[in-house]
Amino acid sequence: MNTSSRPVLAIVYGDHSASAMALHESAAALCDIVWVVDSSEIQEKSMMRLLGKLGRVVDINAMTPQEASHALRSAKPNGIVAYADAQIATASALGASLGLEYHDQMVADRLLDKVVQRRAFAAGGLAVPRCVAVPSKRSPVEIEGLIAGVDFPVILKPRHGAASRETHLAGDAQRLRELLIEVSSLEPETDMVVEEFMVGASPPPSSYFGDYVSVESVVSHGHISHLAVTGRLPSAKPFRETGLIIPSDYSSELVLEVLGVATDAINALGIRSGCLHTEIKVTDKGLRVIEVNGRIGGFVAEVMALACPGVDFFLISQRVALGERVVVAELLATDHVGYVIVGQPPLGARRVASVSGMDRLATYPGVGAVTVNRRPGDAVDWRLGSHEYVFSVLGTALDSGAVRALDEFISEHVVIEYE
Repeated sequence: MNTSSRPVLAIVYGDHSASAMALHESAAALCDIVWVVDSSEIQEKSMMRLLGKLGRVVDINAMTPQEASHALRSAKPNGIVAYADAQIATASALGASLGLEYHDQMVADRLLDKVVQRRAFAAGGLAVPRCVAVPSKRSPVEIEGLIAGVDFPVILKPRHGAASRETHLAGDAQRLRELLIEVSSLEPETDMVVEEFMVGASPPPSSYFGDYVSVESVVSHGHISHLAVTGRLPSAKPFRETGLIIPSDYSSELVLEVLGVATDAINALGIRSGCLHTEIKVTDKGLRVIEVNGRIGGFVAEVMALACPGVDFFLISQRVALGERVVVAELLATDHVGYVIVGQPPLGARRVASVSGMDRLATYPGVGAVTVNRRPGDAVDWRLGSHEYVFSVLGTALDSGAVRALDEFISEHVVIEYE
């Protein structure tokens, strides 16, 4: 372990993790960072140079688990954390080998495997939709048996995955057969799950925003604190996210119910430490857990900082990872709404041809940052999920109605053409 006056935090880092610059900035007054990276999995190679400027780098490319543990041990970390699903298993294994508090293997399996997570929910007394594992190599007989065992409509999605990658809705048996063949040809080694679709409540809980929310939570030494309930803008087909708001526009009574279900879900998974992102849907049968993610949700820290000035969710996660006891008595106070709105490509789009109207967004009241994520000539693929967004808009508004007005302004004035 590190014996200097300043603690060392190991961050297992990779593509789709939180911004390295943001994590470094949050840690500046708290600790030093050692970045644990498999360089073979980093698409943008300049990222390795950036990480080297922001702290020590331990490249575990081609190392055995024992070699990776030995390499990290020399950095004497006091804690470990990951900010993307793809790095949670590595952080779990390294944490266990070095005696650092993090999701243990059982918890990591429950967080990363959708079938295992559903089983844990059911064992914990939560109502869950029927969820059937679909192995990557499946015979026609197995497919017919699977189809006969579920009620339609259903969702087909990867057993291990995030951001709505390869997530499809099938309204009947024939469509599910077609999707299974299609996905097998594109990703032949991917295990999938078929899960009965949770029908949204009627009337919906919001007149404009989504019928599901996420709960942003901290678990420290076994104590669960909920920081915020995050609303969703209407999704892009089939299930891609188009934006977040903090706080949600749900009634205070419904929010209390949502928090209770989030607590039950976290307890069912046996989580003792970490920052979590729990998605919960309001269905015609009551509240249902979509999934618990064992890390901070995408854009959540940025939106939370806008809604609750002075609150740094990344810093909170780092304090927890270093063993500090963090307890928050109630939801964070807000006097306005923080938001992010993202533009998703339409189904069938293959490449961005042109982008116009972004300059008008920059001068819209309350807008703090406009970022173009895909430029003319860049490829897009809706099948890769929510990470394929073309632009993002971050800012603050007086209320959720003002966010809706901005969303409608974007639809009218931002024009993106595709090939």
